[in-house]
Formats: sequence, C-alpha cells, structure tokens
Amino acid sequence: MAKTQTTFFCQNCGAQSAKWIGRCNSCGEWNTYVEELLHRDKKNDPWQSKAGTSVSKPRSISQIQPDLLERIDTHNQELNR
Repeated sequence: MAKTQTTFFCQNCGAQSAKWIGRCNSCGEWNTYVEELLHRDKKNDPWQSKAGTSVSKPRSISQIQPDLLERIDTHNQELNR
C-alpha cells in the first residue's frame, strides 16, 4: 500500500513546506500553514502498465540467442567464462 504524502501550504501566499512551521518564510505571517494531502496521479505512475505499450513476457532459455550479445574481454579467464 502506498504511503500517504502530505505537504503544508501557506494560506496567505501559497508557499510550500515539507513540515509545519510557525512563521512563513515567504510572507512572514504566523500560523498560516495548513496540511494538505497529495494525491498520486495514476497516469504518471511508472509501475502501472500504459495502454498501447508492449509488455515484456518471459521466454524460455532455448529462445535466447547468446551469440547476439557483445562480449567484453576482461583478461581474466575465470571472469570471462
């Protein structure tokens, strides 16, 4: 479950703060910060699959062609193996 995120906004000037502070650094007013919930936009969620994009599927080892991969010589036989 996603953690609920909140932020604090100054009611006087609209300044934003991660935590509640008594005096606004922007406008100098006292006790104008209020806490508001931030809603995650599901359209921009990287973990959600997007419509119209292909999703990778698992393949069997016999379908993978290792000859297509470029090998890097490390000058160490055990590591190259």
